[in-house]
Formats: sequence, structure tokens, C-alpha cells
Amino acid sequence: MSINIDDDDDDDGEGARLGPCCVCESTIAVHTFIMLPKKTPTPGRGWGCVVCGLPSDGAIAVICDACARAFESVSAPPLHFACRGYPGVDGRVPIDTLAGVHEHDLSQHVEDFV
Repeated sequence: MSINIDDDDDDDGEGARLGPCCVCESTIAVHTFIMLPKKTPTPGRGWGCVVCGLPSDGAIAVICDACARAFESVSAPPLHFACRGYPGVDGRVPIDTLAGVHEHDLSQHVEDFV
């Protein structure tokens, strides 16, 4: 799942608030979050779910607008990095170093599928 935020403060060339893109490492127009099904290296600094009680331990990647457009195509570029914790603060780790599984308990999301 990905979420796009509108944060035009980074489009002036001074660097992205979310840090570099996890695909191309650009700091221009980094707006899209990708929730990954792995654990973040820094517990408590990832994504979670209040509906099914999933702790905020899910790994996150952020990508720039150019890479987000490429993700919509058949030839989506590979993620090279994930956020170590908070995107703009904690840096990046290689995507292949992520471990563990972090997924919703779908039995708690019954109303989401009705």
C-alpha cells in the first residue's frame, strides 16, 4: 500500500523532509510512502494498525514522484532501500536486510471487506 503526501516544502531544492527516495536516492519531490510487509529495524518507528492492534513496527519506504509514476507501469523499479525508522530522521538500510513479517490480522478487518 502506498500513501502520497503533499509536502511542497522540499521542491525548492533544499532537500526533502522525508530524506532520499528509496529507489533513486533523489531528494526532490519525495512524497509517497510504501508500507512494507517486513519489520522496521527500529521498533516503534514504522507503520501499524489501530484496527487489528498491529504495533508500529512495519518497515516503510519513501519514493519520489518520478519513481511513483514508474511504479504505476509494468516495469516498476526495484526498491533498493527502506527507512531505518522515521523517514526524514533515521536514514536508510538496504531493502534485503529487512527481516520478520509485519501484516494485518485480516480477521479483525471484516468490516473493511463488506
